[in-house]
Amino acid sequence: MKPITIGAVLFVAGCGGASDATVEAQTAANATAETTAAIAAAETAAPKDHPQASLHLKLARDQLVQAKRLMQDDENDKARLLLQRATADAELALMLARESDAKEKAERARQQVDSLSSHP
Repeated sequence: MKPITIGAVLFVAGCGGASDATVEAQTAANATAETTAAIAAAETAAPKDHPQASLHLKLARDQLVQAKRLMQDDENDKARLLLQRATADAELALMLARESDAKEKAERARQQVDSLSSHP
């Protein structure tokens, strides 16, 4: 029974020893996927005529490209920070688009109320 236990411990220890570089690369890859999803969501919701949302969406795209270059150079820590900024910019673009949409809907509702109250 001891040989099985020792062998199992050695096997588990060997499998769990992922290098720091591997973990950093996986973390950066996960952050890239999160950022890409945030950008896609913002692209879907953000109207082209909303300058602030468009600006933050462009920043997010540019930062994603720059982060990918950093990952190719094994600068995963810097890339991860840049990806966090890109995600934040994409999320801000999405929130600005949603705010704009909510304001438009509120204005239409106000106009409908005004029109109904002016016709007794």
